[in-house]
Amino acid sequence: MKYSYYPGCSLHTTAKEFDISTKVVMEALGIELQELQDWSCCGGSVAAGVDHDVGMAMAARNVALAQKQNLDLLASCSGCYNKSARAAKALQDTTEKERITAILSEMGINVADYNIRVRNVVDVLANDVDIAPQVKKPLTGLKVACYYGCLLTRPADITGWDSPMFPTTMDQLSAICSAEVVDFRSKTKCCGGPILVSQPEVAFDLTKQLLDEAQSLEADCIVLACPLCDTNLELRQADIEKKYNVSYNLPILYITEIIGLALGISPRKLGMYKHIVSPQPILTKLGL
Repeated sequence: MKYSYYPGCSLHTTAKEFDISTKVVMEALGIELQELQDWSCCGGSVAAGVDHDVGMAMAARNVALAQKQNLDLLASCSGCYNKSARAAKALQDTTEKERITAILSEMGINVADYNIRVRNVVDVLANDVDIAPQVKKPLTGLKVACYYGCLLTRPADITGWDSPMFPTTMDQLSAICSAEVVDFRSKTKCCGGPILVSQPEVAFDLTKQLLDEAQSLEADCIVLACPLCDTNLELRQADIEKKYNVSYNLPILYITEIIGLALGISPRKLGMYKHIVSPQPILTKLGL
């Protein structure tokens, strides 16, 4: 299997461990990633807030580049995935395609006649490969809370590979790795990421609710697939602890990292040393 790989802005900066672990795990599973040539920012939620067509064109640019490589586009970041999948769908709509291609033409980008699919790393790991026979280091005893956030599985007409409100794909992947999956009821609630700058008080409260539930369930870590969610849950964890006079010290890991550990890949090779909240308690518990 081979995919055109779109890391997006976060995976080359603040979420480097997600980029590293994605590449290492995919290679171990025999999946070839060809990084998208000349990729650019998908625009996130900001560009669309300024101009819908320009925002959509920014994401469609990467889809068009993947078309040139004649490969399905794989995005690890749930935000990049969601925006790119929306753009791919828009290119199938006659009216939207006309407006988008007009902007792309100004960028010197042409849209190919054939369609490609935009995929997320969680979807690919669950549906395109069988991980179970390759598990070498079962994560027995590790309690994980799987957090999907707002963008990974919804809306259904954009994603479609899991339930938009009660997803279980990461839960299933974690269970295959022999981790104990806790019943995390807040798995699709917003962490406040989009309003962290404009309304930090509200964002902190939303994030605290997630950390509180994970802690109440005695989870050893929260597992996710979104760099923006990771920013709130990990990078801002110390700020929340200080503001509310609480203590968590709860590791936040990407799904590719725990799968990598189960495959027998070393924590250092997975980039786990880059975390703000140390994953060492988890590694110690697993005897690594």
